Amino acid sequence: MDEMTIIFSAFLNGMGIVFTVPVFSAMMIGIVAGMIVGLIPGLGGLVAHILLIPFALQLGDPLAAIAMLLGVYAVTSQTDSIPAVMLGVPGTAAALATSLDGYPMAKRGEAGRALSASYFASIFGTLVATVIFILFLPLLRALVTKFSSPEFFMMVVLGLVMAASLSGRSQARGLLMAGLGLILSTVGQAPGTGDPRFIGPFLYLWEGVPIIPVLLGLFGVPEIIDLAARNRSIATSAPVKKVSGLWLGMVDCVKDWWLILRCSVIGVVTGFIPGLGGTVAEWMCYANAVASDKDKDSFGKGNVRGIIAPETGTAAHLPGAVIPTVAFGVPGNPPMAVLLGVFVILGVRPGQEMLTYKLDETFMMVNVITVGNIIAAALCLVFQKYLVKLCYVRASLMVPFILAAMVIGAGFSRLSLGDIAFFAGAGIAGYVFKHLDWPRVPLVMGLILGGIAEPYFFASIDRYGISWLYARPIVLVLEVMIIFMLFSTPIKAFAARLWKSGVRSEGSKHGDNT
Repeated sequence: MDEMTIIFSAFLNGMGIVFTVPVFSAMMIGIVAGMIVGLIPGLGGLVAHILLIPFALQLGDPLAAIAMLLGVYAVTSQTDSIPAVMLGVPGTAAALATSLDGYPMAKRGEAGRALSASYFASIFGTLVATVIFILFLPLLRALVTKFSSPEFFMMVVLGLVMAASLSGRSQARGLLMAGLGLILSTVGQAPGTGDPRFIGPFLYLWEGVPIIPVLLGLFGVPEIIDLAARNRSIATSAPVKKVSGLWLGMVDCVKDWWLILRCSVIGVVTGFIPGLGGTVAEWMCYANAVASDKDKDSFGKGNVRGIIAPETGTAAHLPGAVIPTVAFGVPGNPPMAVLLGVFVILGVRPGQEMLTYKLDETFMMVNVITVGNIIAAALCLVFQKYLVKLCYVRASLMVPFILAAMVIGAGFSRLSLGDIAFFAGAGIAGYVFKHLDWPRVPLVMGLILGGIAEPYFFASIDRYGISWLYARPIVLVLEVMIIFMLFSTPIKAFAARLWKSGVRSEGSKHGDNT
C-alpha cells in the first residue's frame, strides 16, 4: 500500500478514536479543566496536567487517560488569552506577548476582535501543524526505522542535555538536576536482573521512586503556596466591558495567512526541539511579526498581528512536541515529559512501534489537540464573559480544593502512606528549588528518562560492545550535537571575547593612524 495512503488511513482511524464515547468524554473533562486552570496565573498547563494524572489513570482505558491529559495540554493556551486581553494579566507565561497588544486593543474597545484573533490563530496554528506532521511523517517513519538501542539511548541523552541547557539561567545547575533525576531513577529493581537497588529496609521502594507524587509535589505545591501567599484575587482592576468585533478577528487571521503559516512552522520546530516549549515559540513568532511589519512602532500599542503571531506559534508547538515524544521517547516540552511518565505507567513504549503498528494511536493524540483547540475556541467565544469572572475568585478559596485534589491524587499512586510522604518531601524540595532558581524540569526528565535509557544502554553494550559509540553514523551525529550543547555557552563566551579584543585592537590601530 502507498505510504501516504497508509498515513491518511491512520489519520482517519485516529480521528475515529477521538470520537468514541470513552475518549471523547475524557477529552472534554480535560478541556474544561484546562480552560479553568488557564485563567489562573501561576498555575498553567503543567500543573493542570499533573493534577489530573491520578484521576486519568483511574479510568482504566489508556487511550482515554491520554486523551484527558492531552485535552488539558491543548487548551490552557486558549483561555490564558482572556485575562491577558481583558485584564492585562497573562494567565500563563506563554500569554505574555499576547497581553502586550491585546490589552491596548481591549482598552480602545476592540476586546472581541483581539480575543477572536487569538482563538482563530490557535485553531489555524494547530491545523497547519497537523498538516506539517502528515507531510513529514514519511521521512520520520523512514528515519525511525534506522534507530536501534544505541540511537534511542543517545536521543535520551540529547534530550536531557538540551533540557538542562535550556532550563533556567545556569547550565551547570540544569545538568546537576538532570543527574539527580538519573540517580533517583536507579532506585528499585534493576532492569533485566531484577536485583533491588538502594531500597534499604523500605519495600515500598521496590518499584522505584513513585513518579506521580513527585510530580505533584515538585510542581504543584510551590505554586499553591505562592498562590495562597498572595491571598487575593487574580485581577484587581475591572475588566474591559465592551466586547465587540468577534468576526473581525477571524478576518484578520485569514488576511494574515502568510504570517500564520510562518509562525506555525516556527511553532512546530520549537516543539520538536526538547526543552524549548511554548514561551520560546511565542517570543520567536512575536519577533517575526515585528520584523516583517512596516509599522514596527505600532506593536505594544494594539497591533492585531502581535496577537496572531504568538498565539499561532504557541498552538503549533503543541502537536510539534508530540513528535519527538512518541517517535524517540524524548519529550518536546515539560508537559510532554509528564505525559512520557504516564506512558511508562501505562506500558506504552515510544519508538518505531508508535509510527508503524500504533500509528492510529499517534494520530489520535495529534487529533485530540486539534479537536480540543476547536472546541475550546467555540466555548470561549460563547462563555468568555463568564470565564473572566473566575479571575475575581480569591486565591484563599481555591487553594484548599486544589491542595486536597493533589493529596488525593498522590495517594492514588500505590495506595500507601509512602505516597503522601514522597508528595510532602517533593513539595518542600520543589518550593526550595523554585525560589533558589534551580530548574525542576531536568530533574523530572532525568527521573522518567533514566528508566528508559538504562535498558537501551545495556542492550547496546550486549549487542555491539563499545563499537556503537563510533561505528554508527546516527550515533556520531547525536554525539556531536550533545558536545555542542554542552560547550556552546563557553564557546560563545570565548568567541565574544575574541570579537571584542579584535574590535579594540582595530580601534587602537585607527587611533594610531590618526
